[in-house]
Amino acid sequence: MTVVCCGIGADTTNVELRDSRVPTVGPDGEFEYLPIPEKTRETSEDRLYGDRPLRYGDGTMADLLARLVPDPGGDAAEITERDAIAAYPPHDDPNLDALTYGEHRPGYVNRLAALEPDDAVGFYAGLEDADGRLHRYLVGWFRLSRVTVVEADDDPETTAEKLARHPENAHTKRAVDGRPYRDDRRVVLLDGDEGGLFERVGRPMSTFAAFDGDRRGYFLDDEFVREFAVTKPAHDPASTARADKAGVVRKPAIVCALDAETFRQRATEW
Repeated sequence: MTVVCCGIGADTTNVELRDSRVPTVGPDGEFEYLPIPEKTRETSEDRLYGDRPLRYGDGTMADLLARLVPDPGGDAAEITERDAIAAYPPHDDPNLDALTYGEHRPGYVNRLAALEPDDAVGFYAGLEDADGRLHRYLVGWFRLSRVTVVEADDDPETTAEKLARHPENAHTKRAVDGRPYRDDRRVVLLDGDEGGLFERVGRPMSTFAAFDGDRRGYFLDDEFVREFAVTKPAHDPASTARADKAGVVRKPAIVCALDAETFRQRATEW
């Protein structure tokens, strides 16, 4: 009975949008979800930014994008030309059509690897509200049917077999010669049997506040912590001390002691 909420989606570190800092929340709760750019062109992903229609209005995801930074801090060149953006592959992770998600970030892998079938993963992204303030919002979820962990020291045959269990996963699609892109790390691969991207934006998770006289920052919302039974990261909703609050700027993996259906209801019925 566990849900792990994972931070996803393009933000100011890896894209620049044409009309806003991040995707916006519309007057009726509508929103666009933009996956991050793939770090490498060596992927079998064939649905490019220019092939992916917007959920609301005309055009494609490429029409929202002014710049891609495929590998922030790395050597890959930025992409600013319209046709090149349209022809670039996103890292479709999670793929909420196929209900599959993969992760190699160390702060996520252990928490996700501990999940079991019938647990769930929730997904949150940075969106801009009507007042121009950025916040973290729940945007989707799925209930787990399969959990696979690819160990860094797995032999090539074992690694290839594990990846093959999740053919629609972005980490499988960008594997080269049967090895993950980051073959020096554990990779957890998750498939689901129910869920998807929300039609309207889900529950906001963050607050912009100051504690102990320090400058304001983005933290988990106290009421969210109570309502979603957050157990990790440590956050005391009764405290007014900054040291007792969990920040959300770096998109931590957030563990909730809820069953999958309760999570879905609380995420969408607010």
